[in-house]
Amino acid sequence: MNWFHELSSPALALIVVIVTFAVAIGGLTLSVHHVRRSGLHAQLDNGAIAGLLAALIGIYAVAAGLTAVAVWGNTVDAGENVAKEAAAITVLFHDLSGYPQPLQGTAKKALVEYTRYVIEHEWPLHERGEAPSGTVKILDDAQRALFAFEPATEGQKIVHSHVLDAYNRIIEMRRLRLQAVGDTALPAALWVTVILLGVIAISSCFLLQLDSFALHTLITTLVAAPIALIVYFIAVTDRPFQGGVSVSAEPYRTVLEEVMLPEMKRSQ
Repeated sequence: MNWFHELSSPALALIVVIVTFAVAIGGLTLSVHHVRRSGLHAQLDNGAIAGLLAALIGIYAVAAGLTAVAVWGNTVDAGENVAKEAAAITVLFHDLSGYPQPLQGTAKKALVEYTRYVIEHEWPLHERGEAPSGTVKILDDAQRALFAFEPATEGQKIVHSHVLDAYNRIIEMRRLRLQAVGDTALPAALWVTVILLGVIAISSCFLLQLDSFALHTLITTLVAAPIALIVYFIAVTDRPFQGGVSVSAEPYRTVLEEVMLPEMKRSQ
């Protein structure tokens, strides 16, 4: 199902709408004559069926609505973690200016390389629903260099403390970002529940007694339309780093192009 999340937003919307309407209209076409011959309408009138339909749609609205809120919350949280990691990179880059050379230049260069690594290597993996495993050598080398530094003055001790805090913040936000790549996706059981509830709600329209098949089709389509929209919203926001509505790497690009690279050029 990973291909499903890699579709653009318009393509995903088109597929969801077509499949939902095909189920609604196809199911109505196949069942309408059987329902009429079964004599079910002699036991249930349209008022009773309308009450059943309202109850089913209400149950679906609650379940699907809570699911939609949950997946959107995951996307928002992933975006906030990305922004926080980019902010921590900016803070660390500025704090490194308090270090003596050559440690300052080496650490800043390593931070620039790490930011490029996130944009050029990790983000394409995220867009495929993958997260790199293991540690990043750039970060490991920077950590060893920072831990090996012995502050000689009180000012350097303060700077060193801020640098380590910013570095740890980057590690924390990076871990949360990698975890969000796959762990925030809806489980298959929840997807099955949402889809089956939608199918049951649409199927209840098949029981209505209407002389006009066109009118029956219209009512069934009107019930299916909001269900299709909710399913589309859940699908397009299910994976925070994939699909038409996804978290962007723009915060890292902004830090790299507007903060790091100009500073590195001035220091050369």
